[in-house]
Amino acid sequence: MAPPGRCARYSRSGSIDLQGTTAMARALPIVRAGAWYHVVNRGISQSLLFPTAGAKDGFILALGEIAYGSAVEVHAYCAMESHYHVLARGEEPELRKAFSQLDAACCVTAESARLRRMAVGRHLLHVTRYIHRNPVEAGLARRPSEWSWSSYRGYLDPLDGPLWLRSSTVLGWLGSIGSRQLYRRLVESPYSTSHRSRYLDVLFDLDRDQRSGR
Repeated sequence: MAPPGRCARYSRSGSIDLQGTTAMARALPIVRAGAWYHVVNRGISQSLLFPTAGAKDGFILALGEIAYGSAVEVHAYCAMESHYHVLARGEEPELRKAFSQLDAACCVTAESARLRRMAVGRHLLHVTRYIHRNPVEAGLARRPSEWSWSSYRGYLDPLDGPLWLRSSTVLGWLGSIGSRQLYRRLVESPYSTSHRSRYLDVLFDLDRDQRSGR
């Protein structure tokens, strides 16, 4: 698998390409309805979900199978050592089924995935900002682009991410011209204390998890 700190290359099918081969593109399913959800899961009793680069690569591969094999759109993701974040859209029963299968495949020490329903709007930009800044806030990277196991690079350049990543909807809230550059500026600007706290409290309710050590 790809070594730590290096980005695995993506084939045109959106799967991780480690031997330099390119697979035939696969068609994404049409998701006709569904709400937006911030999906989070952590290891049981503070266990590590993805302690190695290979484990994080495996998560991204499994996430791609969800994107191709179920009525679930994947709009952003980040695999950390102890947990993962995904911004997804779909019907809740379909999402729960898909992430249950994902956890069984590559997160055997995980709890049940938690789905937090998000309202539709420009604030989804900040949901993805939170997701993509996770490695920086955790002290694992100096910049979001240094972390190989998130969708951030795919937001800046679609050729640096899998084809199953649907970044256009979120980027669309920044306009049709220069949206990727504007998004880079948004994500790479450090949080102010009050700004970060507001999104943790209102959007994610993760501060309670952090205080309890989950």
